[in-house]
Amino acid sequence: MRVLAILALCIPCMADPRLDALRDLLTSMRGKPPAEDKVRGASPKLTAAKHQLRDWIESRMSDFAIDGDPSELASRLSNELRQAGLLCGWDAKETQCPEWWQLGFLSKIEFRRSGGFLILITHTGIECGFDDSAYLYGWSPDDHWRRVWQTEQNTYTEKGYKPQSLQSVQISPYSQSNDYLILTLGSRPWCSSNWHPVYYRVFRPGPDPEAKPLVEGEDWAFISAPIEGSITTTDALIEFSISSVDGGVHNRKLIRHYQIDHDKVIRIDPLALSPRDFVDEWLAHNWTPEVLRWTEQAARLNSRAWHEKLHKELVSGQFIYPTTHCKTSPDLWQVGIDFSDPPTPYDKPPVGTYFIVRWRPPYRFTMVRVSDRADPKCIEEDRDADEPRTLFPNH
Repeated sequence: MRVLAILALCIPCMADPRLDALRDLLTSMRGKPPAEDKVRGASPKLTAAKHQLRDWIESRMSDFAIDGDPSELASRLSNELRQAGLLCGWDAKETQCPEWWQLGFLSKIEFRRSGGFLILITHTGIECGFDDSAYLYGWSPDDHWRRVWQTEQNTYTEKGYKPQSLQSVQISPYSQSNDYLILTLGSRPWCSSNWHPVYYRVFRPGPDPEAKPLVEGEDWAFISAPIEGSITTTDALIEFSISSVDGGVHNRKLIRHYQIDHDKVIRIDPLALSPRDFVDEWLAHNWTPEVLRWTEQAARLNSRAWHEKLHKELVSGQFIYPTTHCKTSPDLWQVGIDFSDPPTPYDKPPVGTYFIVRWRPPYRFTMVRVSDRADPKCIEEDRDADEPRTLFPNH
């Protein structure tokens, strides 16, 4: 009887008011989706749930040692959320998520180390997926983990809300000046299609844990191929797959490489990994100072006229195979595209526009000339020129 009495006395002290409040909020958000919803069930309530979840996790980090095991902490906290009926998933071990509508549910917590930091990623349910948030913690002089940076999507308007499934959160290597950059890579979750926006952002943590990103990009991408990236204290490199000017190619690698000097950011080489992809990228942009830099000075006047003729919101054509090498100029290649609409039948000769591209190792490309006639000096077939390549072969 004495043991039972002691257990009864201990039950109240085992209660967790923060977890109870989170459970009450999340369960109140469950149910059928509204008939007209442009923001996937998101509202200020979702922000409240993100913050209650974050604050509950931080309350459980008070005794987490500087050399503690982050995977053990993530597993323990995820299990408490599971016991509270707040987790859902698609494997046999989890409560199955409601079809199409995950609002009011969470996915398992992720914790990992990066240098002297802890990275926390949380997943809060919305229509057809989870909206991920990321938080960064550093060890403070008074011996506890302190949040130094966070990224959340809390603007709930039709155009402004950009929920993301985070695929990577990276921190630049140790710096004696304590100057770090953070790279986040993610894509918009949805229940169908392999084509969705991808997001890439670069932050510099400082006195404001919610500082605006130095780089913020969004592109429509083929998400079955991974979005890859790396970060140093001076540059960010990002690679993913987007649609090609030629629908028969399906997708091509897009490279975003940024040099970062304090708050000054410029895009630098590599721009592409093949002559054909470079032409595709050159055509995809408005004629800006950036595209001007990609065009050799002697060719700018002629190339601008062609660019203004060919560039549009959706450039479409068929590559003329194969890409050819200019034998008399070892660093020049010729890419042909047939822009005929409707497309030229396969049994007819293509109506080509020809782009002469300078390729210097490893992947530095510039536009040399554009013409409606093939250069007779560029007839050496090079079927390897446009082979698929990646800057992240070991990922």
